[in-house]
Amino acid sequence: MGISLLTPGAAHLPALSELIRKKRPKARLVLGNIHATLFARELLQWGLADMVIRGEGETAAAALARGAALREVPGLSFLENGRVVENPEGPPLADLDTLPRPAWRLLDLSRYPAPPIFSFKKRLLPLLASRGCPFRCYFCAQNVLSPVLRKRSMEPVAEEMAAVHAETGVDLFWFSDAVFPLSPADAEAFCAAVTRRGLHKKVRWITETRVDMVDRPLIRMMKKAGLSMLIFGLESGNREILARVKPGVSLSAARRAVSACRKEGVLSLGLFILGLPGETAETMSETLAFARSLPLDFAKFNRAVPYPGSAFFRDAFGENPPRDWERYSPNRETDGSDIIFSPEGVSGRDLARAQRRAFLSFYMRPGLVARHLLRGSISPANMLAGGWIVLKSSIAPSR
Repeated sequence: MGISLLTPGAAHLPALSELIRKKRPKARLVLGNIHATLFARELLQWGLADMVIRGEGETAAAALARGAALREVPGLSFLENGRVVENPEGPPLADLDTLPRPAWRLLDLSRYPAPPIFSFKKRLLPLLASRGCPFRCYFCAQNVLSPVLRKRSMEPVAEEMAAVHAETGVDLFWFSDAVFPLSPADAEAFCAAVTRRGLHKKVRWITETRVDMVDRPLIRMMKKAGLSMLIFGLESGNREILARVKPGVSLSAARRAVSACRKEGVLSLGLFILGLPGETAETMSETLAFARSLPLDFAKFNRAVPYPGSAFFRDAFGENPPRDWERYSPNRETDGSDIIFSPEGVSGRDLARAQRRAFLSFYMRPGLVARHLLRGSISPANMLAGGWIVLKSSIAPSR
């Protein structure tokens, strides 16, 4: 039995592992993904898994399924006579086009609706067109699993979208790449492949990109091929902080990209981080003001979290990070007293209040509410529910 383990979920692993061993005593528990890769040795020593696959998992998982000897499985960590054995990792998968399509038809997809921020009427499935990232943002740990950038051909990506749509009826797709498309040439090739198959009349898709990698003509072309929403990592409204954590991105480029989305009728979601190193109450206010000044449809304000594997984590904790993993969450409801990181001069409670204030100030604007109701981009029920959560958290007394 395999579990994909990210750091915020690691706090739940002991209870989940115990439940699995009770319900399926003969099952072998295999962990993977970033957190498992970085902490394989201690997870095994603590008895929370039988094996850990470090790095990309397809080759190792297939070898285990075939019954290969454990010492022959690349990237596998396991216990042998009470000692942790760590096999060398194999080379990254060179040709992503050789991977089989996910068998989504085997799942009950009615249990996996799209998050309301993407679409309240549809189901959503992921697509992957690349692995790795050519950029090295200060707070990001994605390249732990895929340190080498590889791209699929655009024709197979479009073919996968067509096949999954035909098999499941799902008509909304999300690219889980760090950045997609990675070049104008990739965008043109993908859009041509989608249009040639008539998919632009049947499906919509969402992707995340950088503000310095799109312009209005490119957005217009992608919209004609079914683009529904662009997600931008905008991070901060303060120039100095932005330059430190995301080199090459500017506030002016952010404004141009978001404005182009509005002009072309493409929804935009801005991702912001509050509480980065060097942050103050003033710089967090700058970020909120910047977010409100942009023609964004949606915004998400995360608290800064030093995720294992990132440069941020290394600088914040060195060799002895706190192991209370439930604190490594950017949105866990809290009064701030147990936040994992806050910059010098900003308390955890200050940071929690700033985050609540940001959500309330951004979304409780009559013009924005009216726009979503008119476009049908959020259902009235979800809007009321979300508004109540934001309002309640913003007025909750500090303990």
